[in-house]
Amino acid sequence: MLASEAIYAILGPIFNNRVGPAPLPEGFDKSLTYITYEGITSMPLMTVKNWTGHDQVRIQVNVMDHDNIECEKSVIRVKRAMDSQSVVSCDFLGECYAGLDVETQLWQIQIDFYIWQKSC
Repeated sequence: MLASEAIYAILGPIFNNRVGPAPLPEGFDKSLTYITYEGITSMPLMTVKNWTGHDQVRIQVNVMDHDNIECEKSVIRVKRAMDSQSVVSCDFLGECYAGLDVETQLWQIQIDFYIWQKSC
């Protein structure tokens, strides 16, 4: 399973499918909490002979909300969901409080994970 498929499968049900790759398409309803994700880096798992078909992907998950407290609560829900899931191997790396984006008037907190993905 690809890392992006895993993120959507794990977080989609929790956030009423308000989860998608960054940037979200124009016209996406941003009136409620939503989650974006993006791949940051990828490290292939190699053997002496070749690539094994597995990669360790660093994924950034962005939690966006109009209310700061709700944004923080949603971050806790994301971390709990990613920690308790059994879909993919996942390690929590840290989070960054991005604050209020003046242009969109949305609070944002970024969470980074390492996820092992297997190519199809």
